[in-house]
Order: sequence, then C-alpha cells, then structure tokens
Amino acid sequence: MFRVFVSARIREIVLAFLPLLALVLIGCSSFVYPAFSHQGKLLDSSGNPVADGSYSVMYRLYHVSSGGTAVYTDTNTVNITDGYFNSEFGASDVDPKIFSEQTWLEISVNGETLTPRQFLRGAPYASGLVAGSAAIGSQPVTYTYSALNNLGSAFFAANTDSSAAGGSGLTAVTTAQLTGGSAYKTDVAAVRGLAVDSDSSFSTGSYAGIFVSQDYRGLYADGGGTYFAAYFNGNIFVSGACSGCALALTSQNVGSSVIEPGDFVTAVGVEVDPDYDIPILQVRQAAAGDTILGVAASAMSRGNDRENALTQLGYEMTDGVINQNGYVLVAMEGLVQARLPQASTLKPGAFITAAGAATLSIDNSIAQVMSEADENGLQWILLNR
Repeated sequence: MFRVFVSARIREIVLAFLPLLALVLIGCSSFVYPAFSHQGKLLDSSGNPVADGSYSVMYRLYHVSSGGTAVYTDTNTVNITDGYFNSEFGASDVDPKIFSEQTWLEISVNGETLTPRQFLRGAPYASGLVAGSAAIGSQPVTYTYSALNNLGSAFFAANTDSSAAGGSGLTAVTTAQLTGGSAYKTDVAAVRGLAVDSDSSFSTGSYAGIFVSQDYRGLYADGGGTYFAAYFNGNIFVSGACSGCALALTSQNVGSSVIEPGDFVTAVGVEVDPDYDIPILQVRQAAAGDTILGVAASAMSRGNDRENALTQLGYEMTDGVINQNGYVLVAMEGLVQARLPQASTLKPGAFITAAGAATLSIDNSIAQVMSEADENGLQWILLNR
C-alpha cells in the first residue's frame, strides 16, 4: 500500500501551478496547454520510502471530491529515489476550461488509487489579473455553451448563475475621462471592439461586435443626461421594425426668430459641415403660408473641430431654445410634441396640412393630433410626411 507525503515546501509547489497556468495562457500568442509539476515522497504502508525505481503514476482530475467521472486523465512513468519523485502532467492536452470550477486531483500508483483526492487551491494572483494583462489566441477553440458553438480562442467568459441576483457574464468599467487632443475616437471606452486584419486596417469583413439574446433584447444602451444612447458614424441598416423611432435630422436655425422645441419649422436650404463633411439642413421658424418641414424636437450643441467632435460624438441634444445660427434637431416623421397654433380647437384625431391648417381629412395632411395640450401648450402629434 502506498502513501504520498507532501512537505510544506512541496505543497507550495503543488498549489502554485494555478497562477503559472494564468501566466502561460495570458502571455503567449498561440494556444498553450498548461503543464503542472507534481512533487512528493512516496511511502509504503509502514511509512518507509518505497524502493528506488520506475513507477506508473496516473493523474485524474474531477469536479467532485469523490465518485463522479474524471474530466482529465494522464499517465506518466515516474523515477523515484529515496521515495522522492518529481513529475509533470497535462503538458499537451489538458483543457483550461476544467479549472473554471472546483477541481480535485486523484493519484494512482501502479494501479493502486490513493485517497483522499487533493483539492486544488489557487494562489492569490490566480484570482485576478494585473493591469495591462492581455488574452491573445490564434488557434480556434470550439468552446460550446447553451447550444452556441465556437465561442472564441482568445477569451471566453460565462456566468452560469441563473438566479435573479446572478449578475452579468462580463462587466467592464472605465474611469478614464475624455479630453481634447485624443488621437482617435475609440481611445476611451469601457468596452472596445475592433475587427482588424494583420496590417491593422479595418477591412476584415467581420463584425467588431455581436450581441444576441436567446430570450430577450439583444442590446440595451442608455446615454447620460441629454447624450444619445448610441452614436453611429456611418449608415445604419435595420432589418425589422423600428419601434418608437422618430426620423430626425440635425439642422441649423438661419432665421432671425428664436426656435423653441415644439415649433414648426420650414426648410431654407442645405450647407455641408466643413468639419464633419455631412449635410446640415438650414431651417427657420415656420410662418403663415410656409410649407412645414417638421417640428423642432431639441436644441443641439456642436463640437469645435473634427478631432474633438469625433471623440465627443459631435452633435448632442441639449436643453434650451435655438437662437440664430444655433443647431436644432428637427423631427420629420414619428411621434413628437408640437406647439399647435390652434391648440384650443385641434383635438386628438384632427389632421394638419403641410401649410399648418387644420383639416378633418387625411388627404394632404402631414400629421395627426394624438393628445390634448399639456401645461406647456404642447401636444403629441404623429408626423407622417
């Protein structure tokens, strides 16, 4: 009968392989299987060192302290001198995912299983990563979870706590503050997704981010204060209905009258913003007889130059009125609050024509009144140009 004696010094070596595992997986550019060293002293039933020679040692890893099915098995030939041995296992095929939950090591020598199993404990550094750590992988890894396949070779995170208090699968926080002079618009973010090829140009043809929920919404975004919940520097394609959307364009008040949110506006022309290289509608407050373009939804603020504008997301909604040469978000389709000149007579269901006149017919109308006036004299209307 065999016994394995592990001294205090040896126990540190046995239990220190977990941080080594983390360093190997983080620091290498290709997929690396972790190798674990195992050292100890093999004694017979009388407590004496076994005879010198070669012994067959089998290592098994389990996720339970007894019983169950081994999640990994490796067999080595170990040379023993005065009872002491120095061995290694897992050098070529142990899956790092094994250690995402509690794991026990079971040892068999020449076919005899030693008990009890050893619970594998980590060192402090195994529980966290230092700033600047990176997970880099180049070999495909077919991680599978919840019927989703090929979940990535560089990094995979899964939260298997299904309770209401289970939290998130991955949380990223940044306290970095954006300042003028940032080199690129993606310098500062809690999460950055970049799809790049070998020469760092953005031309891989793959998505920089994919969000899929099997049972609920795929993505939730919320901006702080008056900031947009999301900013897209390019065209947008929506495959499906856009619920709750209002079509609106950033415009500039070139008239002499102040525009307030809720006012009807008329189009005057268009100018190309020299910093953004995008067209900006020129508008003014609509007067009697003007053709209505839309409704002023909000005042807008604008960055001072292209570099800062990109990092500061350019135009943002803000509070207040829109003075001459100020910027305004003009809603042209969808639900919006408007200040109707006939508020006392335009009831829900009435229609509004392009010239601002009320009508009971949908013909030639651009909007339908949806509510009574609130305390600010604003009524919800459905623009349907």
